[in-house]
Amino acid sequence: MLTPEFYRSYRVVQAPFWSSVARVIFATNAGLARTQFRVEGWESLPAGPVLFATNSTQKNDFMAFRWVADRRARPCVTVTKAKNYHDPVMGFLLRRLGVVPIASKGYFLLLDFTQTVGRRPSDAEYRALRDHLDQGVPLPAGAPFDTLANTARRVLEHDFDPTRTTWRAFQQGLYAHGLGETLRLAREAVQAGCDVQMYPEGTVAPRLGRGRHGAVQLAWALGLPIVPAGMSGCPGAFAGNSPLLRLRGDDITVRLGAPLTLPPDFLPADFAPFDPEHEAAHRDTLNGFVRERLMPAIDALLDPPFRHVENDTFVGKGTKAFL
Repeated sequence: MLTPEFYRSYRVVQAPFWSSVARVIFATNAGLARTQFRVEGWESLPAGPVLFATNSTQKNDFMAFRWVADRRARPCVTVTKAKNYHDPVMGFLLRRLGVVPIASKGYFLLLDFTQTVGRRPSDAEYRALRDHLDQGVPLPAGAPFDTLANTARRVLEHDFDPTRTTWRAFQQGLYAHGLGETLRLAREAVQAGCDVQMYPEGTVAPRLGRGRHGAVQLAWALGLPIVPAGMSGCPGAFAGNSPLLRLRGDDITVRLGAPLTLPPDFLPADFAPFDPEHEAAHRDTLNGFVRERLMPAIDALLDPPFRHVENDTFVGKGTKAFL
């Protein structure tokens, strides 16, 4: 799990041996499956590192994007959810294949809740906790909220002492530390000449959904242009949720749009990425860019079956999206 020791020993750039193994396996699989990769817009990419903002319709579709990038000599690291590191096999591979771990507020909340209370929160409990974290709404009285607020414990090697700090401040500290490490690792990747790939939706969905502002904050902090990328065909190309391409499945199309450059005055010079207070103060600016520029740009690059639909009935995974 994402402890301080985990981050201290983490290496974000691909290990040559494991990247070669993964490349051979995927190439063999693609050849046997007869999967065709159609790529548009790659020739217009800037020479230096960029942040690719892509949609996600299958949990392993980053492999298809990385395959396309690798064949064009663009080393790329992928930002992936913290929960993926809870699987021993996947965690082993992720630590060797050029991946940046990122933990959301929901991840820290869910991890603490399940370890302290011994179960997952209900939707109503989760909503109350998020309202408390994000807006300072008082916690409801009684269990399990009193247990969370008043029980001393250790979470990801961080000590919570309710006599010295509040649960809200403790959770904000976990988030700030984790995202600070994500930013550090992403910066190491960029300094090594790598592009960064990130999913602004934050989840897998059959059609393009609502975007979040983490990708914009990361691009701002790293000084990278954001390149919208639309991937179509992945659900039919991969065998279910597996990382394997199905025999004679769908072809995969990757389209890249024009780079989106954040203007110098987009955020104040002292803006601290992923700081809860700074995020709250500039939420309208961040969300406005995502809603009005980034997500429409990605949507325009998708085949019709994968484009955004207003009032879509897709429900999502609830709290299981975090942990």
